[in-house]
Amino acid sequence: MLVAAVVMARRGRRARNADVLALLVVGVGLLIVSATQLPNAILEAFDFHKGDGGRILGLTVFTLLVLVLVTLRLLARDARTAEQLSAVVEGLAAEQFHNAGLEERFENKVAVLIPAFEEAENLPYVLGRIPKTVCGIETAVLVLDDGSRDGTAKIAEREGATVARHVTNRGGGAALRTGYRLMVESNARVVVTLDADGQHLPEEIERVAEPVLSGTVDIAHGSRVIGHAEPNTFSRELGISFFNKLVSFMTRTHVTDCSNGFRAVRTGVLPQLVLRQQQFHTSEFVIEAIKRGVPAVEVPVTVVARLHGKSKKPALMRYGLGFAGAIVRTWLR
Repeated sequence: MLVAAVVMARRGRRARNADVLALLVVGVGLLIVSATQLPNAILEAFDFHKGDGGRILGLTVFTLLVLVLVTLRLLARDARTAEQLSAVVEGLAAEQFHNAGLEERFENKVAVLIPAFEEAENLPYVLGRIPKTVCGIETAVLVLDDGSRDGTAKIAEREGATVARHVTNRGGGAALRTGYRLMVESNARVVVTLDADGQHLPEEIERVAEPVLSGTVDIAHGSRVIGHAEPNTFSRELGISFFNKLVSFMTRTHVTDCSNGFRAVRTGVLPQLVLRQQQFHTSEFVIEAIKRGVPAVEVPVTVVARLHGKSKKPALMRYGLGFAGAIVRTWLR
């Protein structure tokens, strides 16, 4: 039956070579188990002897090991699929942007990049307060609509912003990655990023951008810790403090706010940074910049409560695990 399934899968071209190979390995394994004494020899070698449930325990251990390996393979395949999907989505957004001839709007300007997902209510407030010039240099706004269905793109265009759009939601990190790519290709001078939900104050854009525009550093990170933040839940405050200490310890650099997306970066620096996170992107950017030796500074900013709607962040435990995973993966690579 197993051989027949493999043959049918190959003829139907529904299975990849790796999948067919896995099926064959399982089949051979079953034959070995049923026709030889090899399993007993292996169990004996690992001190899983007959009697007192030793063989059952041994089989359970090896079965769990196989399940772990299969799970890791499936996770790796899902990660590859997600990367391929993101590449397609980001590529489509870039193609539409360039076909519309929108690059010239940002050339040699301070680009204000705002990733947005389902933020139609908040965008008019945010976009209406963005300054026309920063340190005497004209600004241009790009809203990267990350697959919204609430009219976010239309609202942004109505308010005078340029819009690029993901056809499906890929996460804030993917939206920023696309926006950064477009601004590099448009020869913007500096890119300032801030949230679409009103938590970052557009009036503080000049404070964030000035160290970069003056040539003092290549990146300026906004920090609520040395600035001001409205009170949050105790667990979230504790998490922010913990991750700041963790990133500081791992990078041997004093970081006061690794989870703040309000920052300015010289556009020429962006191609040096490897940005892969779909969602937990703020710490990735900080760690990447430190690893690449990019001159940076933290500047005080204000973080307030979002204006309308609910946060797009996942539940606290999932957010903490995801954020920690992003930190470790970025540090290890």
